[in-house]
Amino acid sequence: MKRALMTSIISMAFLGGCAADIARYQAETQLDAGNPEAALTTLKAQIASSPNDLKLRAAYQNNVLIYVNRLIMQGDQARQQGNSAVAISNYQQALQWDSTNIRAQEGIRYVEMGVRHDSMLRYARENKDGKPDEVLGIVNQILLDNPRNVAAQTIKNDIENRKSREVSLRPALAQALKSPISLQFRDQSMMSVFDIVSRIGKVNFIFDKDVPPNLKTTIYARDTTVEDVINLILATNQLDKKILNDNTILIYPKRPDKDRDYKDMVMRTFYLSNADPKQVLAMLKQMVKTRDIYIDERLSMLVMRDTPEAIAVAERLIAAQDLPQSEVLLDVEVLEVSNNDVLDLGILYPGSVSATVYGNTIGAVPVITKNADGTSTTTTPTKVAGQVTLDQIGNINKSDILVNLGTPTVTANFLQSKGNTNVLANPKIRVKNRDKAKILIGDRVPVVTTTTSNGVSSESVNYQDVGLTLNVEPVMTVDNEISIKVNLEVSNIVKTITSKGGLIAYQIGTRRAETNMSARDGETQALAGLLSRTESETGQGLPFLSSVPGLDRIFGTKKSDNSKTELIMLITPRVIRSLPLPPSHITGFDSGTEGMISTDPLRLRPSSTFSINNQGGQSLPYVPPAPPPAPEPQQAAPQQPAQPGQPEGTPVNRGTGMGRR
Repeated sequence: MKRALMTSIISMAFLGGCAADIARYQAETQLDAGNPEAALTTLKAQIASSPNDLKLRAAYQNNVLIYVNRLIMQGDQARQQGNSAVAISNYQQALQWDSTNIRAQEGIRYVEMGVRHDSMLRYARENKDGKPDEVLGIVNQILLDNPRNVAAQTIKNDIENRKSREVSLRPALAQALKSPISLQFRDQSMMSVFDIVSRIGKVNFIFDKDVPPNLKTTIYARDTTVEDVINLILATNQLDKKILNDNTILIYPKRPDKDRDYKDMVMRTFYLSNADPKQVLAMLKQMVKTRDIYIDERLSMLVMRDTPEAIAVAERLIAAQDLPQSEVLLDVEVLEVSNNDVLDLGILYPGSVSATVYGNTIGAVPVITKNADGTSTTTTPTKVAGQVTLDQIGNINKSDILVNLGTPTVTANFLQSKGNTNVLANPKIRVKNRDKAKILIGDRVPVVTTTTSNGVSSESVNYQDVGLTLNVEPVMTVDNEISIKVNLEVSNIVKTITSKGGLIAYQIGTRRAETNMSARDGETQALAGLLSRTESETGQGLPFLSSVPGLDRIFGTKKSDNSKTELIMLITPRVIRSLPLPPSHITGFDSGTEGMISTDPLRLRPSSTFSINNQGGQSLPYVPPAPPPAPEPQQAAPQQPAQPGQPEGTPVNRGTGMGRR
């Protein structure tokens, strides 16, 4: 019974393992056939029956990761090509296999946002000439969602450039305030002036209780706009305004307490891509004089709370500073040319002769050795070199003297060798403007240092860089002129030195050049002349005869060794990305007065600047709110013949205003 049970268990395990292997093989076949979904379905079904098979689960997870990444990549490509349907289909397929994939979820969100932005951009392109202020608000909303939207940024730059040339009006006021007007008032009550302006511009005025009712004003304006007349009157009487709707304006004294009550504050968050938040913070505090500002260095984020006019100035300042750094690719060629010429010619004779006397065998006992055949061998002790007795001195013969000729050969040297070695390094490195880059090609040689303290010795190992070291720091200008600080060092081990204590040290030869060179894009500059030359001559031979000219190679030998090493560096900068200069409305614009930050200057603009064309193009009709009844005039003087101190002019052209029916 037990044997049958064990057999069943083993059989089931064997069959289960075979099934898993079959499933993996089938999945691989389906993958090779280009059907990843079928392969994943096969693996998933097998996992359901074999949930503890780690190899099967690993194969499934790996294939899911590969397939999902491929779908997301295809979705990204389709989204960039404008094919929203294909992109969403790929992202949704990816989520079917990995429901928590952030990239797929973000891809769907970007596609939906892109579809919405495309609709907004179509309307913006059709109406950017007739309704620039409305279109500017649309593209600003698009850029808040996606700061990298090139089409929206292009439309915004076009409108801003045109506004900087034409100095357009605020979008919050009705188009009727663009009507041309000519006024002549001398020492007239300001309330009467506003009454006339109210009738002409179809605008309502609400006055703060602290506005002095007895203010008088004098103004002579011809062929200008109603809004500019209002702004000029307010500025010359220390008053300010708040726009309540498109045809209602609140007038209040220009005082700090009233500004706190009526001046709207705007909260704006800037996400910086390239600029340093601390540098931007310092700039805004100095240029805009803002106080409520906060930075988050982790997110490169800056939060600012100020008036809409100050926010508008800050936007342009940040746009001028938050620019990507220019980049350059340095193509470096380092060439080391070594020439070696060796000449070894002549006859090498023995360099020394020595003689030694052998003697002093007194006291030595002969050694008698019996052989196997019964005979005996007597061994006489060997004589000692350099030791003789007084009795032996008189009996020294030729057999007692050993002559040593050193190297008992005469060698004829006929050797000449030449070598040329070229070592080429061709690194390419990409570096940002004003950043440092380092290239090291070589070895790190260990240097052991021994330190003794209180009788205890300890060793420490430091590493010395040996080889080619190149440090570069490019500085790029706006016209792609590149200044490069170059520090080139080439070192090699000349000799190994062993100390008495057994420590090994190295003698390192170094050639170094440091310079600052200029080059344009694609221009090659050369740094050469780092030359190392060594000339050595050694010789040996018979005395006197080897010193005679012409006989030195017969009675001796000479070896001449001439070596020369030259280092040449060629560096070619190639501009990868230039500094993108911002448009003119970012680099130069009106910023208000000393006491007020604003991008709208105080001026009287000619009415011809605001000519309105209601023809051509498709646009949504503008339906302004019904204006309330104009207030009754406070004085009847404007309706009487002109007298001193009374109004002397009337509007030249009342106009109809854009969008009025």
